[in-house]
Amino acid sequence: MLLKPHSRIQVFEGAEDNLPDRDSLRAALAIRQVAEGLTADDLLLVLISGGGSALLPAPIPPVTLEEKQTLTKLLAARGATIQELNTIRKALSQLKGGGLAQAAYPAQVVSLILSDVVGDPVEVIASGPTVASVHNVQDCLHILNRYGLRAALPRSVKTVLARADSDPHGPHTCGHVLNVIIGSNALALAEARRQAEALGYQAVVLSAAMQGWGPPAVHRADRHQCHGCPLPVPAAAVMA
Repeated sequence: MLLKPHSRIQVFEGAEDNLPDRDSLRAALAIRQVAEGLTADDLLLVLISGGGSALLPAPIPPVTLEEKQTLTKLLAARGATIQELNTIRKALSQLKGGGLAQAAYPAQVVSLILSDVVGDPVEVIASGPTVASVHNVQDCLHILNRYGLRAALPRSVKTVLARADSDPHGPHTCGHVLNVIIGSNALALAEARRQAEALGYQAVVLSAAMQGWGPPAVHRADRHQCHGCPLPVPAAAVMA
């Protein structure tokens, strides 16, 4: 980004290979500082997309960035889902799970979100920096037990989880936030269908919820039926 001299815009680059690093940590702390300086007369505009978890790392002390990275890698290597990964990330973060919105209070917050998660759950996309977490410590322990990692947790992680479990204030809310999905697989599919129909095609969205490496819907046994209507052969599927 070529900024003009003396521009008020700051650009931070980090999270090479979609992994949190010292550069993204520096950016996250700068963003937190801006948010904490806002007042009730301010509006914080937040742009969120997939990859935001790696771009906004701010572990709760005494957890270090390296410890959080290691735990995330171990969970991913053992098959944890994106929902499970983000549950753990949020529990150990100052900014995820609504932490950014909380830092900005009492300013109003508007988040424009590009979703990379099936179903567009705003609390999962980029680990929901402007969405209050619905998970608790027991959810985290359940995930860690499932993948055999609870016994190997660093002391710092155990300290943060224990502290959260005993917090008398409980989870915070985000009533001062408006979260808006402005782009997603579902929106892209709807537009692709509209464009195809404008060209004279009979367009059917077979699925907006496929995940993993399974065979495309058009190759499955139900490929000639959709909502009770036969599909002509050959047919092309548009899915996300």
